[in-house]
Amino acid sequence: MDVSKLNRADVKIVDDNLDTVLSDTIRDYETRADKTLRPAHIERLLINTYAYRETLTRQQVNEAYRQQHARFATGLMLDLCGDDVSTPRLSGKPALTTLRYAAPTLSGATTINIPKGTRAQVGELVFVTTIAGALKATANSIDLPAECTTLGMVGNGWSVGQINNLLDKLHATIAVTVTNTTETNSGVEEEADEPYRERILLAPESFSIGGTVGAYKYFARAFSPAICDVETANDKDANGNDIGGTVVVYTLTQNGLPSAELLNGLNNYFAAEDMRILCDKPSARAPQIVNYALNAELTLFTGANEAEVLTAAKTAWTAYEEKRRLKLGGDIVPLDIQTVLKVTGVYNVTLKNLNLTVLNRTQWARCTSVVITAAEVQQDG
Repeated sequence: MDVSKLNRADVKIVDDNLDTVLSDTIRDYETRADKTLRPAHIERLLINTYAYRETLTRQQVNEAYRQQHARFATGLMLDLCGDDVSTPRLSGKPALTTLRYAAPTLSGATTINIPKGTRAQVGELVFVTTIAGALKATANSIDLPAECTTLGMVGNGWSVGQINNLLDKLHATIAVTVTNTTETNSGVEEEADEPYRERILLAPESFSIGGTVGAYKYFARAFSPAICDVETANDKDANGNDIGGTVVVYTLTQNGLPSAELLNGLNNYFAAEDMRILCDKPSARAPQIVNYALNAELTLFTGANEAEVLTAAKTAWTAYEEKRRLKLGGDIVPLDIQTVLKVTGVYNVTLKNLNLTVLNRTQWARCTSVVITAAEVQQDG
């Protein structure tokens, strides 16, 4: 039996259907009292109340049973399932960026040290350098990695150049400027239940010391809750042949492609002696992008409200795309897209310049534009 295909609502140890509980209770009372109950009997009111309360109790029993299993547990109970396999829930991560410190007037033998933790501000947020650096006359600018002091997504999305307020005075007389050279990224909230559940189910793979595919997926997901999908493969030579001993870990994040900062951190993470499998050469990379554009024309049934139908179709597309974009290797299937867009009121869906495209697991389909319009002529059907 493939338990991965079980419907959560079907996992139960007692029957919690209200109609069943009510009929069983009535039958039991009639047997014990040797009396046939009618809907107007006062006993029915009491039995109805009892049956409702009994149903709620049974539903709680079934839910308690589900919460014992990682596939169905939520919240704290999922944390306890993770504890059984030494897999704690990942906490939030700060946004990352690269800060460029510069001292254009620096000359001579003067050196300006930039300590680890040097602060730069944007709005109410503060970013600090994660390593130390130094400015010299021969190198009067330096790029240093930095992270937000506030965890979560709040630090994401600051454009290049917006972080430019240096809070720490680095030299008494020489002015030092700071600016971010990359858009802030990779900040993420505490790991949600679904990605955490996937890591718990992958956890047994981490027990192997042989460098299994599942183990690399597990450890990549453990690096950051921003990572939502992982695929591994051997690196290829110029002729397309596998290079033995190499492991490429392709990662996808909740925001799409992984940032340079995230990939650099992941590479350092895999390179650690207590992490890297002996003789393996792991490296983290972004997946190959396969771009496509959605241009759909909807033929509506006669009398359908065009504005309402278009709104429903766009909402359906957004829900479909939000789920699809979190997975690697998702094929571009016109029939699936037509099915999504064929909401109530739509007679037919015509897709323009969109062909069936089969992807491998190291590729990622990215929708670059969305145009959904209604045809001028409606159809009686």
